Amino acid sequence: MRKIDLHIHTTASDGADTPTRVVEIAASSGVAAIAITDHDTVSGVAEAAAAGERLGVEVIPGIEVSSDYRDNNVHLLGYFIDAESPAMAPVLSWVRIERETRNEKLCAMLAADGFDIDIGQLRAAYPDAVLGRPHIAEFLMRKGYVSSVTEGFDKYLEVGRPYYLPKRRISLEKAAETIIASGGVPVLAHPLQYGYPLGEVVEMIAYAKSLGVRALECFYSEHTPEQQAWLIHQSQRFHMGISGGSDYHGIRKPHIAIGSGTGRLFVPYPMLSALKALR
Repeated sequence: MRKIDLHIHTTASDGADTPTRVVEIAASSGVAAIAITDHDTVSGVAEAAAAGERLGVEVIPGIEVSSDYRDNNVHLLGYFIDAESPAMAPVLSWVRIERETRNEKLCAMLAADGFDIDIGQLRAAYPDAVLGRPHIAEFLMRKGYVSSVTEGFDKYLEVGRPYYLPKRRISLEKAAETIIASGGVPVLAHPLQYGYPLGEVVEMIAYAKSLGVRALECFYSEHTPEQQAWLIHQSQRFHMGISGGSDYHGIRKPHIAIGSGTGRLFVPYPMLSALKALR
């Protein structure tokens, strides 16, 4: 059976591979279809789609929107979106300005304490990316301040560390509304990754369902078989669809491969057809 991967990041956000390279890897791995789901941007979709046409890989235009739910950063995937939709533009613009302001403040804080970094250097190092903390951590690694991106987060950028800055996010309601208005199917990403007890996960799923979220990401590279089965049960309980993807980021998450994650993940092609029917 043909396999798919509906959760992939590129250099358009915090992935390590270009959209073209992502499609090349998918083609060489026997993956029939992928969704480009960069964080809060659709700028990698066109390039990936062109590569998909050339290499015979079906490319689904998508996005992963960072949204607020109970003061937590909950992600909503959007599939089959119209990247040129007028409904998407103001939200992406707001998110971009928020990110840029936060990045500038963070770089200024680091520079004030003697780090060789400024926003101009960061933009030059990652000219096509939606900048965020992963890029800053990697830049600090390049400069020799830390030995890895993980150390950069653990030492400087994570919650409670000296250079952490909270960010404002749109509401989960607004994220769902925007994806739907852009012709897309909203899907709750990796519901078990937010640190909630199972009872609160059920509450989150019920709330997402009430907003028009149509599916759950049940197949995910970090899920155990038991977690996957539990989420499939919840999708059936709430009459929602099922999605799946690796959350591929290239070398920034080296244990995750396109189409396979840690080896447990296999997302069959018919799942994509079922998601299309939810539009």
